[in-house]
Amino acid sequence: MIQRISKRERTMALAVFGIIFVFANLMLLSAFRKKHAQVSADLEARKLELATQREILAERELWTQRAEWIDAKQPKLDNRERAGVALLEEIKQAAKAHNVLLESPELGSVVSRPPHYQSVSVGVQTKSSWASLVAFLNALQQPEQFIVFENASLKIDNSDKTQMRGQFRIAKWFAPESPES
Repeated sequence: MIQRISKRERTMALAVFGIIFVFANLMLLSAFRKKHAQVSADLEARKLELATQREILAERELWTQRAEWIDAKQPKLDNRERAGVALLEEIKQAAKAHNVLLESPELGSVVSRPPHYQSVSVGVQTKSSWASLVAFLNALQQPEQFIVFENASLKIDNSDKTQMRGQFRIAKWFAPESPES
């Protein structure tokens, strides 16, 4: 009771099988291309990571020297209660020396960022000429002072176009707390 398939049915079956075979190959080829692109991108990322690590290894002595310099120069936090006031005084002296008017000082609290540093911040608003402001910012950000600007916003004073208004969050970084303290 097996029926023989006609030549036309056989041709049709071969055509359907051929179409399915072609689509299956196209899907496999598409998947292969995607996987190849992903592997190539991963390989490039790993090559970049390896090059970066080799560069870091080559500069190891430089980074060791910098770490030693930081350990030797970074100030220690002696008095947590007075740290904000001391920073504000430093900022006031720099502002006075560079003809910058300070307004609305806000003292911050000491924040620990183990194992890297402790910081105390002060918020101030300034009014000055552009040249005075640049000199003030430069005076504060000398390497051995460990003073950073966490936030800065500048605009031209609406009442006097020759003056700049600034709003800053200025922090001083101290050496991290030692484990025995």
